[in-house]
Amino acid sequence: MPQIPVDALIALRVLLALVFLVAGAGKFGHREELEGVIANYRVLPRALAGPFSRVLGPLEILIGLALLAGSLASPLAETAAALLLGAFALAMGINLRRGRAHIDCGCFRGTLRQTLRVELVLRNLLLVAAAALCAFMPVSAPSGWQLLNGALGGIALFVLLEGMNTLWAIDTRALLGRGQPAWAQRGQA
Repeated sequence: MPQIPVDALIALRVLLALVFLVAGAGKFGHREELEGVIANYRVLPRALAGPFSRVLGPLEILIGLALLAGSLASPLAETAAALLLGAFALAMGINLRRGRAHIDCGCFRGTLRQTLRVELVLRNLLLVAAAALCAFMPVSAPSGWQLLNGALGGIALFVLLEGMNTLWAIDTRALLGRGQPAWAQRGQA
């Protein structure tokens, strides 16, 4: 099996940790709205939307912290990250298949709302692959330079991902004058 550089694996862990920490923190500011977003996915029974909305943010923060603090050889945090990201991708895919692309993804990334789209499913599946790679790739003890290089690489990957998320959230129909943006159409359906 080919060996992946330790700093590359650290970069992926830092990327995943930042994704979970930012997502979890974003959900704390939108607790009431989060329950509605979860219910709107229509994959859980309505009675579970409330309890799930209360544990999701703290769970994401816990996973993010575990990714940062855990041993590089421990696959528990990466496995939890992969499972949760996979569940999100599945829920998005189910709703896209149902023709419900207009619903909010629930990512709570600033003021830009993202409706469901294939790019978000693919993003999550790539993050699942990154988490799985980190979980099952053997790692040697990193040097200080590898830790620094990996941390900076992970931060750079996170900034790139956030930029892509922002671009995906922009409704080009409104920019090009081809109808109302998706957020304006939500109240009409």
